[in-house]
Amino acid sequence: MKKITFLAKSVFLAAVLLGASNIQAQIELKVQTQMETRFSDVNDAGTGVTMYDYYDFETNQLTPIESEAFMMAQINNDENVAGFMFYNEPEFILQAAYRKDGVWKPIGFAPEQNPNNYDENFTYAISPNSKYITGQSNVDYDYGGFLYDTETEELALTFDPEGEASSSYDVNDNGIMVGWVDRPDSGGTLRVPAYITLDGEYHLIPEGQLPTLTGDNTIQGINNNNMMVGDFDLAPFIYDMNTDTFTSFDIPAGAVHAAFGSISENGIAVGYADVDFQVRDAIIYHPSLGDQPLYLKDVLADNGIEVNTDDGLLGTAISISPNGKYIAGWVNGAPQYAEGWMVYLDDLILGTNHVSQNGVSFYPNPVSDVLHINSNETIDSVAVYTITGQRVSNITSNNNNKELNISNLASGVYLVKVTSNGSVENLKVVKQ
Repeated sequence: MKKITFLAKSVFLAAVLLGASNIQAQIELKVQTQMETRFSDVNDAGTGVTMYDYYDFETNQLTPIESEAFMMAQINNDENVAGFMFYNEPEFILQAAYRKDGVWKPIGFAPEQNPNNYDENFTYAISPNSKYITGQSNVDYDYGGFLYDTETEELALTFDPEGEASSSYDVNDNGIMVGWVDRPDSGGTLRVPAYITLDGEYHLIPEGQLPTLTGDNTIQGINNNNMMVGDFDLAPFIYDMNTDTFTSFDIPAGAVHAAFGSISENGIAVGYADVDFQVRDAIIYHPSLGDQPLYLKDVLADNGIEVNTDDGLLGTAISISPNGKYIAGWVNGAPQYAEGWMVYLDDLILGTNHVSQNGVSFYPNPVSDVLHINSNETIDSVAVYTITGQRVSNITSNNNNKELNISNLASGVYLVKVTSNGSVENLKVVKQ
């Protein structure tokens, strides 16, 4: 799935390398040695979940799931979990379930579902605020999504009004579910990226354009800023629902297909590239690393971290923590048996250091209105970019100090490029 372009590595990464002796002590990769340890999610504390175990990055220890539950899919920062419990253990019939405040609770089934006739609710995600659980549902041969409200204990099934199959893979605090929906195509159906709002309406993206190639064509992840990630026509994309901006990226070199699977709250996207038949390698994107996705193993190698898997690849990156510091996934091989891995990035991408290597400093960060920028050299220009690479401000200067008013910008993470005396500094700024 990818084309990796080292051209995409920015001056920011070069600056990181200058301070590598400090950073290398922080960045860390841990690869599991046991089978069936593939990670499906990780939170800001470095707590991850496999199908059957909790994982603590600091201690590198796995702890089995509680006896009353069967399997896990996702964990949030409150350590509440989306997963499964048995509905009928002798018949091996599962039901969607969740752990909230340390207690596992079953979700059950909608009145129109018959679990004894293979109707099910397959859990994929829990919202960061623990209010919503989502996944895929079916009634007989009709497939759609489901949304469960843990506060009202109401279960709602969502089916495409045009009668085609669909699924929900992730949900945010706004109750926006993301996934895919089928659309009729010559000789069959074509999967299309789609999100579903609380009113049950399906929204296809990009609006007015259907995929032309058969692939995943799905939205795999969403954050609380309504930023969505997935793949369209075999290439990874980021979609900003707030501005209706759809940004497609290159497939990295040596790959035939790439997809983003998860995006942090501060705009770091991770995913995977198909580099051979049933062989993947993890990818990462953020504007501070360049304008295209990079192979994660190359970013780690640039910072002195060797990928010591059997094939030298990281396989699938499936999740990034909300704060962008942890990435989780699994190595190549049969997914149900694959070994998991987790990376701790520390502040590699979104550090909050106020003084750069060449004397550019800025404050405050986070900022509400005015960002103060100071440099040892004369500042020539300052440009502000969104996390999808769109320039939203560009000003010239001829002194060593600059006050940048960003009060008109929406809350989120921005890349501020400061050009001074022929060099460029990339500053990561959080707008409150």
